[in-house]
This record gives sequence, C-alpha cells and structure tokens, in this order.
Amino acid sequence: MNHQINLKNEVMRLRISQLQVNEKLLDNEIRVPVHLALGHESIAVALAAAMHPEDKLLLSHRNIQYHLALGASAEDLIDEYQGKSTGLANGKLGSMNLMNPKLGNLYTSNILANNLPVSLGVGLAAKIIGGVIWVVTGDGAIEEGAFYEALLNASTLKLPIVFIIENNEWSMSTRIEERRVEIDLGKLADSINLRFAKFEGNNPEEYLNSLIDIRSEVTTSVMPFLIEVKLSTLGGYLKNEENGRKRYINYHSGAIKGIAQKTLMIEHNDSDPVYVVSDISGGIGVK
Repeated sequence: MNHQINLKNEVMRLRISQLQVNEKLLDNEIRVPVHLALGHESIAVALAAAMHPEDKLLLSHRNIQYHLALGASAEDLIDEYQGKSTGLANGKLGSMNLMNPKLGNLYTSNILANNLPVSLGVGLAAKIIGGVIWVVTGDGAIEEGAFYEALLNASTLKLPIVFIIENNEWSMSTRIEERRVEIDLGKLADSINLRFAKFEGNNPEEYLNSLIDIRSEVTTSVMPFLIEVKLSTLGGYLKNEENGRKRYINYHSGAIKGIAQKTLMIEHNDSDPVYVVSDISGGIGVK
C-alpha cells in the first residue's frame, strides 16, 4: 500500500509542478517554448520507478514529465527555462533539448524521431556494459522513416531497447483519424519479430508492474520491446469555426489559457491519471 501511495503522490507532484510552470508561462516569465504534459504523468512516474541505475533514457521535445519524475522540482525547471545558472542544466539547454545525464537521461532532442536512431548506438553500448535503454517519443514520430528503421535495426541487432510511444491521438490541432490511415503498432511489431504491449488506464502501479516485467524480459532475451501508451494531453479548448460550429483543439505547447486551474488539477474522467490515482486509494494527497 505504501508503494501505491508513493506512486500516487508522485503523480500529484508532477501535476502540481506543471501547473506552477504554467503560471510562469501565463505571466510571460518564460520565453522559451515549453510543452507541458498534463495527462502524461502516470507513465513517467512508472518509468522512473522501473529504471535501474545502469539504464539510460532518451527523450523528445515533450519531456517535462520525465524530468520531474526523475527528481527535478518545479523550481529546477522554471530556473532552467528562464536561463538561470540554478536551473537543471545551469540554464544552458532550455526546454526542448533538456538533458539530465546524472539521473540517466542521456539524450534529448527537439527533432521529431531523432532520438530513435540515436538510441541504436546507445543500445549497442548497453550490450557491452549492461543496462536497458528507454526511448520515449510521440505518435507523430511513428510517421517518420527513422521510426521503422530504428525498430528494424534494434530487432536485427538484438538490442536491449524499450521504445515507448505516447499516443494522444492528435497531431497538433488535428486528430490523427482526420489526416491519415491507422497505423497498427502491434501488427508492425509482429512483422519484424518485436514484442509489443499496449498500455491504457493510467494506473501507475499497473504500469510499473508491467514495465518491471518488460525490463526483465528485455534483459534476459536481449531483444527490444515496443510499447504504445494511450493517453490524453489535457488542456484543450474550443475554437469557433467558419461554419458556426465549435471545434475542440488539443493542447500542444505554450501556456494553457482560459481554463480554471482547478479543472486541470483533477479531470473527472479516466483519461486523467490524477483522477485515476485519486480513485485507487480514496482521495488525493494521502500521506
């Protein structure tokens, strides 16, 4: 139970910390592009808990949730985004390229899918020195040629890499189903002899148990693994269109405006990990 409560409180800390960053964005105290990850907290908390000291993590432009999960505070990130020497990377990396090698985050790139091929080199090193490589990206990156090539090479070379795809079903302000055909990651993985799992539900304890099992499998077999995480990026808004209808626009980057903070503290739906974890053990902020 204590383990469950710790995970739950971590999810809450990540949500509150991001809302603190959002306040600074609203006040124009942060001028670099920041991609908040409200709704992405559970997978980040679970992954940070599943990682071993010898593991390495490669991130994309939306990385705030993972830096927080690895132990950064809201102040560490705000100072970094403001270019201060007290920031997480001494104010030198900003947001979309922010790295924290001391805590396992070896590489971060703001270039779509760029961290996927880089993970292959890190994976080759891991075959020699040990550890598992975790590489996180979004559903947009799976449309890049580098995605398929990285999976194919990782499978062929038998690299200890876990690819995690955060799928919020949006491409900026357009739903995926509106602009392209479905990409079945399970079938793709099967076609190149890659193990696959799909995560849903936002229960950080279930995520952690699954990640522990997957890490053990990857370590034992020295074969890569592909995970798709279905989630919602909270903080969207309604936009008036020419036909008089209102269209929901998914949050992408920058400050979240026009929404009461309390509605982002806990959404009453199962797409919100804060709502899910509050339901697991009966209330928010259990000590």
